[in-house]
Amino acid sequence: MRYVELVDAEPDSTTAVSKYSEFTPVRTAAFPMAFSRREFWRGVRASWLTAMLLLIIGLTIAAILDSGLPWGPPLSMIFIYLMYGVPIGGLVSGVVAVALSPAAWLLGRALSREGRVPVHLVAYASLGAVVGLLTLVTYLAIVGANVGYAFTTPAPLVLAGGSAIAVVTGWIWTVRKSQAEQEPRLH
Repeated sequence: MRYVELVDAEPDSTTAVSKYSEFTPVRTAAFPMAFSRREFWRGVRASWLTAMLLLIIGLTIAAILDSGLPWGPPLSMIFIYLMYGVPIGGLVSGVVAVALSPAAWLLGRALSREGRVPVHLVAYASLGAVVGLLTLVTYLAIVGANVGYAFTTPAPLVLAGGSAIAVVTGWIWTVRKSQAEQEPRLH
C-alpha cells in the first residue's frame, strides 16, 4: 500500500507535479517517499499538535484521578492541571520537537527509497518511543529524581506510547496532505 503517486522522473527533474511543485519534490520509482523541507516541517507541526492533544487528555485524566479529599473537586483539579501543564508541556514538547527533528529528517531521508508504508510506521513509532523515553530521563536527571524508580511506574510506557503516536500521526498527516496536493484537481 502506498500513499504517494509515483512519477517516472529523476529526483532533480523540473517536471511539474502540481501547482505546488516548487515545494513538493517529484517522487520517483527510485525515491517513492521523498519529501521537501516544507513537508517535513508540516509533519513536525502535526506531531507537536498531536502531542499537545494527548497532553491535554492525559492531564485531564490525571486530574480526575487525583481529585477528591484533600485536593479538591475534579473540575478545580482539571483547571489547575491544565493551567500549569499545557504551557509547560507545550514548551517542552516544542523544544524537544525542534531539537530532535534532525533525527527525524535523517530517518526520513534514509527511508526515502522504501515505499512500504508499514516500514515507515514502525520506524517512526520507534523514533517517537525513543524520544519519549529520552525526554523522561532528561527531565528526571534535571530535577534530580530517581530515574530507576520512574521505570517502576507507568510513566515510561505512557510517554513512549504517546510520543510514538504523535510522531506517527505527524508522518501520516504529512503523507496524506502531500498526496492531496499532488493529485490533479477537477474543476
